[in-house]
Amino acid sequence: MEPSILIPPMPTRPSRVLSSVLAAIALSACGNSSSRTSGQTPQDSGPVVAVINDRSLSAQEVKAKLDEQPLFVRNRYTTAEKKKEFLDNLIRFELLVQEARRQGLENDPDVRATLEKVMVQKLLRKQQEAAASAPLDEAELRKYYDEHRSEFSKPERIRVSHLFLAAPASDTALRAKSLAEATKILADIKSKESDPLKTAFEVTATQKSQDTDSKSTGGDLGYRSREELTQAWGSAFTEAAFALQTPSELGQVVETDKGIHLIKLQNRQPGMDQTFDQAKPRIEARLQGERRAKAMDGLLEKLQAQAKIEVKDSVLEQIQIEGAESKPAASQPHP
Repeated sequence: MEPSILIPPMPTRPSRVLSSVLAAIALSACGNSSSRTSGQTPQDSGPVVAVINDRSLSAQEVKAKLDEQPLFVRNRYTTAEKKKEFLDNLIRFELLVQEARRQGLENDPDVRATLEKVMVQKLLRKQQEAAASAPLDEAELRKYYDEHRSEFSKPERIRVSHLFLAAPASDTALRAKSLAEATKILADIKSKESDPLKTAFEVTATQKSQDTDSKSTGGDLGYRSREELTQAWGSAFTEAAFALQTPSELGQVVETDKGIHLIKLQNRQPGMDQTFDQAKPRIEARLQGERRAKAMDGLLEKLQAQAKIEVKDSVLEQIQIEGAESKPAASQPHP
């Protein structure tokens, strides 16, 4: 008769035995339990390194457990003594598993719920890996790139605020008056803008700007490209705005066909122009993600189509949510 393997009684305070048991749990949690089913050792798993009651632990299983550990952990178990220590932890864990089974904990609702979660996680992983296993076709990647160029090519944009005084070029008298007024306003703003805590430009724009769309926000036009600014205010405005280099920089008085402007730079967004080769890894990740999502949607649609599902709405409505305020059911229209 083979000698039985006993786990020492657990002391009332932490000890090396307790620490090793906790370590065994941690090590086993990192592993894959698919090789252990009903206490059996899979076929062709190599020589048996230990027998714990009716459970044979193969060298291959021990190696698999070691291989699953991070490199810095594996480096601790290179000697025969350390391998024995690792094996002892696995034996202790196995003894606890067998005792848990003996006490019927396999059928404990919490255990079964956890098992179901693990099974679903593995199913999802299996489906996703299968969906992503086939390589993406180069033509498919190129097609996505061509159809979504805006994701990979974006112009430089700037965020500016402006104070606008309407003065059409045809009205020379009003234009001269507005130009003089804008010059005075600019000097006044500059004298106050030296204090970084003050927003003299924005406050003045709110009071005096005649651009009704941006006046309430201190003249803020948001982020605009060269094309967008030119379309809205003309090329002279655009060139003056893009000439500003640093945030909070104030430009000189600018004349456009619509009137007189004071411009303040808020921020810049650099442009982007990725080639197909530069964008390829991002496209591959996107399309693989779409494949995985479609595979899961397809699986669920298939399962729902094959299943017989009946929902009892009246019972569902009666379920009470702990701690939540109950809401009256929506009244149903009379036929």
